[in-house]
Amino acid sequence: MTALWAPAGGWPAVSESPARRPARIRAVDAQASRLARFPFLLVLIGVFGLGMAGLLMLNTTLQNQAFQARTLNRQASQLAYVQADLESHLDARAAPAELARSASALGMRPNPHPAFLVLPKGKVIGNPRPVTGSEMPTLVVKTPLELAAERAERKAKREAAAAKKAAKVQAAKVKAAAKKAAEANKTAAEKKADRKKAAAEQARRRGDV
Repeated sequence: MTALWAPAGGWPAVSESPARRPARIRAVDAQASRLARFPFLLVLIGVFGLGMAGLLMLNTTLQNQAFQARTLNRQASQLAYVQADLESHLDARAAPAELARSASALGMRPNPHPAFLVLPKGKVIGNPRPVTGSEMPTLVVKTPLELAAERAERKAKREAAAAKKAAKVQAAKVKAAAKKAAEANKTAAEKKADRKKAAAEQARRRGDV
């Protein structure tokens, strides 16, 4: 072992600095009370559950509103199609050809000599004359019902003519058959009379012999 030599004058006195002096002992304030761990977890779970329930309700409400919006958009599209269809029908009804057809269906006929009434004076321009309906047949627009009635009438006439012709042909056939039968009966009667006459002639000859 070795020993350290101390200095000749001895060790210098160590002066205690104020920083190394031990702190004065004092009382510490009581620590604030904290929530217990289990109740805190319960509160946290409750807040989380309420948040999830709120999000679920919000999501459900948004989905219902989106479904209603899609339904309303579909109805609006259907109503737009119906409106377009009605407008097309209205335009077709307002066409001049359709107006002429409707007028013809009501019994109205074009007048080649029209007269005009000036209002409010009440002056009549032209010579008004009634029409018979046959003045301008090319301008009479017939309705599909009238055309169908005309086709049915023509068909009935053709069928009646065909039936009349068939009846006439049948009557001619019956008459020809009756005539032929009468001629056949007449021929048979003549042959029978000739046979009787020949038999009588033979009998007379035999009597003479």
